[in-house]
Amino acid sequence: MSAVPHPQMLTDCGGLIDTIAFALPGSFFAEKAASDDVSPLIPIGNLLSALPADVNAAIVVGRASLTPAQSWLGGRQLKCSAALIPLAGQDDVPHPWVQDMLLVRVDEGDAVASFVTVTANAVGASLAAFIGATVTPPDVLLHGGNHLVGPNFRLVGQSSLQGDRGVGTHPQRWQEIRAFDTKDLFSFGYRPDDLGNGHPLRGAGVTESGGADAAQKNIHQCGFHVDQFVSVTGMTRSGRPLLLVADPIAHGGCDRVANDLKRKLDASVLSLARQGFEIARNPIAVSPAIDSNKCMPRLYNNVILENVTRPGQERPFVWVPCFGDAEPLAEFDVMNCNIWEELGFKPVPVSGWSHLSSRNGALRCATKIVKRSPNIKV
Repeated sequence: MSAVPHPQMLTDCGGLIDTIAFALPGSFFAEKAASDDVSPLIPIGNLLSALPADVNAAIVVGRASLTPAQSWLGGRQLKCSAALIPLAGQDDVPHPWVQDMLLVRVDEGDAVASFVTVTANAVGASLAAFIGATVTPPDVLLHGGNHLVGPNFRLVGQSSLQGDRGVGTHPQRWQEIRAFDTKDLFSFGYRPDDLGNGHPLRGAGVTESGGADAAQKNIHQCGFHVDQFVSVTGMTRSGRPLLLVADPIAHGGCDRVANDLKRKLDASVLSLARQGFEIARNPIAVSPAIDSNKCMPRLYNNVILENVTRPGQERPFVWVPCFGDAEPLAEFDVMNCNIWEELGFKPVPVSGWSHLSSRNGALRCATKIVKRSPNIKV
């Protein structure tokens, strides 16, 4: 009798995207004042329009928003198949960051095995009922935005690995998160001693363990979710998994915020290199948000991608959030798309994410891939 395979977390790379989920709050459909130029539906609609014909989009909305959501969706020119899913009960979708609301486990055949619901709202249950997945409660809180899954590793933000005191790594928390999947587990964080240590890869030649024992030191996380600043590529370089990590550049008078963020990300890169990752960098703007005027990073690393080439294409797709349509950031859009092209991808620029930049989220945050085609070795 063969052993039952251990369910694995759905990867952020690999096979073609089959089904992708969205969750849209009722406030997105509320009437806006004539002077209000900010509309979070703009980037969502642009992404839906950029999805291929064989992708299924599952969009959860509150029941009170169903009619305006139908009107909005009916006005889009889409190639993909899109379905609106009424949220179970009478509550509204609390926020658009569906990435954080559930984790997805798959069996050996890449069919959906279960959703691990992270938040108490009904979005996960509503999605599961629609696509025929089971739902299991989590053993430990782990937001999807603080959790990247590569072909043979998982990268978790240090804040999710800490104990109640918020310092170092809690061994029990590490083991609980490790139990989600059999892939090697690594931490995204930095040591204060590494801040301002010159070139971020200096001294990174010694590889240290990604285990809990190595992470017991005084380690902090840059930002609140790893997917703000790190992209999984599904590739290797020099035999090491390749990550793309943001390199902040001040724009519009945001020098202080950008310099502080850069110091922390440079130190985080050093930690990732010590754990055995190969690092490439991409420039991101730190600029005033179009609504709040607060200096915020533009999350160019918040991508979704495939490592399989679609029929009729020459390269696999990566969907890249772009900001140059509403802000003077077109050069950053071009630079980031060029980096992905140099890595062997066909970048699909998706504009409009300035409308959500003040909320510190972008393309991956607002989506959840719940099914991919059977994986291949990448």
